[in-house]
Amino acid sequence: MKNQPGRYLTCAVCVAVVLLLSALEPFSSQWLEFNRNRIDQGQWWRLLTCHWVHLSLLHAMGNIGGLALLAAITRRTVKGSVLVWLLLWCSGITGLGLILLAADLQRYVGLSGVLHGVLMVAPFLASGYSRRVALLFAGLIVVKVLWEQTPFYSDQTIMVIIGGRVETRAHLLGVIAGGVWLLAMAVWSQISRRDSPYVSE
Repeated sequence: MKNQPGRYLTCAVCVAVVLLLSALEPFSSQWLEFNRNRIDQGQWWRLLTCHWVHLSLLHAMGNIGGLALLAAITRRTVKGSVLVWLLLWCSGITGLGLILLAADLQRYVGLSGVLHGVLMVAPFLASGYSRRVALLFAGLIVVKVLWEQTPFYSDQTIMVIIGGRVETRAHLLGVIAGGVWLLAMAVWSQISRRDSPYVSE
């Protein structure tokens, strides 16, 4: 299948949203960031919207780079609707995980947690990548995130660049969300194969 410009639309819209919200700072973060006090008061939309606002323009540009990588990986056959559902899934699981499992976290912004999950899944959805390549790519993301949970990881340099510390737990939650998606894909594949009348014994 030839590359189709329309396949880039979902990622292009995501980039536009990130840039627009960055231009509207600090108003956008006031209403959209992960703010534990506000969420406790019923502003649950922040669990999804917090991923689309950023600490600084450099922080936003780093995540736009992740979206560009996503577009490059999925350009051949992945439908925009599938990417939308994947983004929503990883956004929801990451936001919910932060509110339930990171009791000390008061404020959070950024798309990197979601991108870790989405990029982990992307090669399995796209054509042109062998299972070995997809597993290698996912494995590298998992290893990176596990390293971030150890005492050997330091985010001091990144803090200076983006204007705040890296919330590595969001990366871990994104990978968990991506892993659950891949598990569901594997189970569905097995069910479909078992139910197919063309499967030989």
